[in-house]
Amino acid sequence: GIQSAKGAQLAGLERAAINAPMQGTAADLIKLSMNKVQQVLDDEKRATKMIMQVHDELVFEVPENEVDWLKNEIPRLMAGVAELKVPLLAEVGVGPNWDKAH
Repeated sequence: GIQSAKGAQLAGLERAAINAPMQGTAADLIKLSMNKVQQVLDDEKRATKMIMQVHDELVFEVPENEVDWLKNEIPRLMAGVAELKVPLLAEVGVGPNWDKAH
């Protein structure tokens, strides 16, 4: 168990034990965000398509006429999926591809 580990191994196990609940919560939050965003895209019959999730990011293919809507609505929708003691913030990057949007 963790008590029999030594030095760096113990430190690594302790970090993993602390990090696991945070990563699990982040995974839950991104799934909630994906569901909420897709629901709104469908309800509003938007042409925007959610095409990929990468860690804590959602990637969309967005027609030019929906970019301003996306920049305003997606962060609001994502930030509203859970009530936490700290702010839940979302940022938007826009570009011709995922790399340029960062």
